[in-house]
Amino acid sequence: MRAASPRSASTPKTGAGSGSAHGVLLDTGPLVALYARDDSRHGAVAQWMAGFQGQLHTVEPVLTEAAFFLPARTRPALADLAASGALHLHHPDAAGYSRIAALLRKYADRDPDWADIALVWLAETTGIRRIATLDVADFSVYRIHGRKRFELELLR
Repeated sequence: MRAASPRSASTPKTGAGSGSAHGVLLDTGPLVALYARDDSRHGAVAQWMAGFQGQLHTVEPVLTEAAFFLPARTRPALADLAASGALHLHHPDAAGYSRIAALLRKYADRDPDWADIALVWLAETTGIRRIATLDVADFSVYRIHGRKRFELELLR
């Protein structure tokens, strides 16, 4: 099977189908794997993205973290993805940052990164429980409103 190019894979299909009515949260790992062709999960992520139907939701720290791990020549694709409308970016307000601070304190023993905790905030804010992530260890521990588990889209 030929993996989709980052250009074609960067615009997931929208509409009914494998995405829930609210969509799916998108973590850093799948973005890096999508645009890093040498990543062992590139093919699986590209295939999932090409077949995904729904809306992807994320936060700015995820894009920042992904850009850090990608070569400079692939970073514009992240902005293109957000600009295409296939990726809906959410931004916390003052109350959102207060909640992120509380979550960082709650999970301090795990040394959480900002992007992960911002996604927990986003799940609490939007009600979206499904998350496309390669970070099974952390997102198996994090809870939405302290109770609900994430529904992991395993992209391996």
